[in-house]
Amino acid sequence: MRDMSDALEQYLTLRRSLGFKLQTQSSRLRNFVRYATARGKLRVTAKIAVEWASHQCGPATWSSRLSTVRAFARHLQVVHPQTQIPPSHIFAPQRRPRPFIYSDEQIADLLKSMLDLHPGSFRGATYHYFFGLLASTGLRFSEAARLLREDADLEVGC
Repeated sequence: MRDMSDALEQYLTLRRSLGFKLQTQSSRLRNFVRYATARGKLRVTAKIAVEWASHQCGPATWSSRLSTVRAFARHLQVVHPQTQIPPSHIFAPQRRPRPFIYSDEQIADLLKSMLDLHPGSFRGATYHYFFGLLASTGLRFSEAARLLREDADLEVGC
């Protein structure tokens, strides 16, 4: 293999040309390549991938970090057969906590209490209307936070 970082850039370019954004994955893979290169590794091995996946982070992310390297290794193995693909079930899969669904009464209580926050400023009212928007529309937090005035048509009502 010429250079693992060159191979990574080719991989990322190919995946992005197929429509993948790869924001988290590109950062993780660059971190992996730096880690492997600093340890004198010229190719992906199962050992270095598992070592990196469990390095400097908590167990909740080990599985997804290793999965990211697995995809890169599968790509590399096509042109570099000596590349090892790390096994998939070394770490427990990442589990998301079960969401808590608020009742209508709980939402009303939360919104009411937000109006009492930070008297004399707009912060409490901002929280009240922002979380009311989330509760009534089902928008994600990031979607609501990125809304602009131009996104609402007050004449049509949407």
